[in-house]
Amino acid sequence: MANNSNRRNFLRGVTLAGIASLAGCSSILEDSDSEPTTPGTGTGTDDGGNRPESTSIDTFEDVSNWSVQEGKLRTTTEQEAFEGSQSIVLEPKEDSNQPIAKISRSFGSEPLDLSNRDLSLVAKVAEPDDVRIRAEVVAPAHSSMLTAVRYIPLELDDWVRFDLGYTEQNGDPVMNTVSAINLQIGPMTEEESFSVSFDDLRSYPKAKRGAVMIQFDDGHRSAYEEAFGILQEFDMPASVAVIPDAVGASDRVTEAMMTEMANAGWNMIGHASELLPEHSPEEQKRILEQTQQYLRSKGHDAGANHFVAPYSRVDASALKHIAELFTTGYLFGASPNNAAQPSNPAFLSRVQGGSIEGTKQIVDMAEAQHQLAVISYHEIGGDAVSVSDLREIIEYIDSKEVDVIKPTQFASSATL
Repeated sequence: MANNSNRRNFLRGVTLAGIASLAGCSSILEDSDSEPTTPGTGTGTDDGGNRPESTSIDTFEDVSNWSVQEGKLRTTTEQEAFEGSQSIVLEPKEDSNQPIAKISRSFGSEPLDLSNRDLSLVAKVAEPDDVRIRAEVVAPAHSSMLTAVRYIPLELDDWVRFDLGYTEQNGDPVMNTVSAINLQIGPMTEEESFSVSFDDLRSYPKAKRGAVMIQFDDGHRSAYEEAFGILQEFDMPASVAVIPDAVGASDRVTEAMMTEMANAGWNMIGHASELLPEHSPEEQKRILEQTQQYLRSKGHDAGANHFVAPYSRVDASALKHIAELFTTGYLFGASPNNAAQPSNPAFLSRVQGGSIEGTKQIVDMAEAQHQLAVISYHEIGGDAVSVSDLREIIEYIDSKEVDVIKPTQFASSATL
């Protein structure tokens, strides 16, 4: 029964995040496009780990702190480790009919205080193939627990740091009495073996208030013709991820539309049509630089410091270039982010807004846990997300105690 229960719990977390995918500072609302003069944070993998504001929870140097509940746990060599003498590796048992692995750390008589902190983790997927990572924060019992689920892109087979954004809540967690943290891995389908390495579980300061960011991908004309007016009614900013070569096409925004939206407070941010992992590192950099240069040449200098990964897929070299060239980078991750000090600004998670139920749940979690929910859309109307569905979500966001922000506002208020 325990095995079936763990499998159901994992799939439930994946489903809730998937619903949305089928979907903290007082200055966060300042309408400023000013940002640090040097965008980018470096490698896109571990830059957040050594910030003085972050606190180490577990370096995995002592695996006796962790108990195995499902699958297998082993350690790496020092050469394979993210840092220190070793990292840990989770993998399902070969004879198991449930391809999951799960470990747990109890904090015993000294519960962990996460009342003003968010979690961050470093992971590496050995065989990337639709793997999701689930973290459970038990506060102090499973009946009072928060769950985070994070999707790792298909081709990303190197170490990457990310926030653990909460997607589900059981009961009424008391976050200054965290009794245990559980880490679980599993593929999206019942298939071959895989493994995920973990290291450097840390906490970061939590925002004082939750936030929501709304993005429209590919520069569809409906972002201007349908979405722009609705968001203006509620005085909400948003951003349009523009593919330079598509601007002016029959179903895409024109430069005049881009200028009008930007003058109204929206960001025009970078995007591309090419799948970055299919290109060499040199070509990836050229594509990213070309996108950035286009936006700057059209007067969208601030928005040019932000980028949405095409198809939400990156490999290690693409992520490195995004971190070096841009202030923030976005892709599908199925969860919210730290709203005050994201641990990896190049790897910010988004959810897709196709499901009203799932999107509302993510907004609720961002409000309750003071995190940042980034909601993405493509075309509005027609066979895609209806205009009425978009309006319902915007009205729902307007009713919540969250700040609606754009990338430049986030960059000027958060610690990146």
